[in-house]
Amino acid sequence: MECQIITCERVVFTGAVDAVYARSPEGWFGVLPGHAPAAMSLADGPVRVIQGGQERKFYLVGATLIVFPKKVTLVAERLGA
Repeated sequence: MECQIITCERVVFTGAVDAVYARSPEGWFGVLPGHAPAAMSLADGPVRVIQGGQERKFYLVGATLIVFPKKVTLVAERLGA
């Protein structure tokens, strides 16, 4: 599935991924190919993107995650430390 991470300033990441793991205020969850469409607010913190068996982490602040049929989009106020 395709993943895109965007802040107010720029596109941070775009590419095909195997999975995305993020934390909502209720806890951690994963998005895999075929996930049902959804939209949710994220807790400030790391988002783990699995791409070709490798993990990349992005620390997002003020983010929302939107799942489309073949795409996951994360829109954040900014990157954190």
